[in-house]
Amino acid sequence: MINDINNFIESKKLSLNSRKSYHYDLKQFYKIIGGHVNSEKLALYQQSLSEFKLTARKRKLSAVNQFLFFLYNRGTLKEFYRLQETEKITLAQTKSQIMDLSNFYQDTDYPSGRLIALLILSLGLTPAEIANLKKADFDTTFNILSIEKSQMKRILKLPEDLLPFLLESLEEDGDLVFEHNGKPYSRQWFFNQLTDFLNEKNEQQLTAQLLREQFILKQKENGKTMTELSRLLGLKTPITLERYYR
Repeated sequence: MINDINNFIESKKLSLNSRKSYHYDLKQFYKIIGGHVNSEKLALYQQSLSEFKLTARKRKLSAVNQFLFFLYNRGTLKEFYRLQETEKITLAQTKSQIMDLSNFYQDTDYPSGRLIALLILSLGLTPAEIANLKKADFDTTFNILSIEKSQMKRILKLPEDLLPFLLESLEEDGDLVFEHNGKPYSRQWFFNQLTDFLNEKNEQQLTAQLLREQFILKQKENGKTMTELSRLLGLKTPITLERYYR
């Protein structure tokens, strides 16, 4: 299985730090299961994760699930296994607390899904707005995005941590940020890309709406008033934001 771990890591385009992280987590997985994958061994491994914090468990589960899928795809495993996080964040918690989603900025097999998630999380955009984003809407000199909607224009500052993922997409051919043969993708495509990315990160409970809510919570924490936040979101009235300011 050690060779399988090395082959799996080599098959992914990872930074040096990510390679080390994957190797450490999968070597730990190998030691616990003894190189044999079955339901009992996986249950034992999952039980061993109880001592780690939620974010660390999610990272380890994500690495192991990707590895298990790799083994299944190659025919090494005859049965498909997938581990689930047992301690889920409840919907109520998600709506009231800012989540640690730093793993969204790490390597992924779903770069389009990651960019969609980060555009929602960092700028509060809706999937419909993302689908219509033109590369000309971005000014990379001043790091701003201009959006016109319903005769309302808003200027959004692009966060530094978003830029590396965004610039990569802006350098590709085409007028739209996301397009296929010159046409925007369907709503289902955006949904599927985001879902695949969230599943990879073991954040299956999240949706585009809840990611946008994370943007709202962060902006409120940063001192934005209800009126200022409504302008950032392109809302005609701040009424729908009242529940976050009670």
